[in-house]
Amino acid sequence: MTELMVCVVLVCIIAALALPGMGSLSSRTVLIHQADRMYALLHQMRERAMRHGFPWRVIFFADRGEWICFGDANRNGRLDPGEQRSGPHALPRGIGFGSRAPRGPNDSAVPGDGISFVDNRVCFSALGTCNSGTIYLRTQEKELALRVLPASGTVVVYEYNRAWRVVR
Repeated sequence: MTELMVCVVLVCIIAALALPGMGSLSSRTVLIHQADRMYALLHQMRERAMRHGFPWRVIFFADRGEWICFGDANRNGRLDPGEQRSGPHALPRGIGFGSRAPRGPNDSAVPGDGISFVDNRVCFSALGTCNSGTIYLRTQEKELALRVLPASGTVVVYEYNRAWRVVR
């Protein structure tokens, strides 16, 4: 009986030591999942623009942690009634736009709101090209950046840990 109680106490002590590390693992997993969702959404908007033959736009509202996507059939840059849309989408709790890194992955300045696209807008053309920029995502423990390349519309994902490195 004493041996069993000693084992239970040891298991409880080990579990108590491991729990703080589980929180950072959980927030890292949530951040990676969000980056994957955003990566897939940007890829999907590019494909829609090429398939439909008109621009698809993504507009970020960094202060609210939201964004909306729409097919700009009349090419006026605004979401009009009757145009196809996706969203609004929102960041999950604990994730925000922004970065604490001194510079971005391409050695550019990191914008205060975490979105480096002009007017916080991405526009995919019918050819699949777009304006370039970076979306910075962060939690308390981790930071990621999704860099959209202009000529191809390709999305490259970076992770920051004293320096940026490509993870996808």
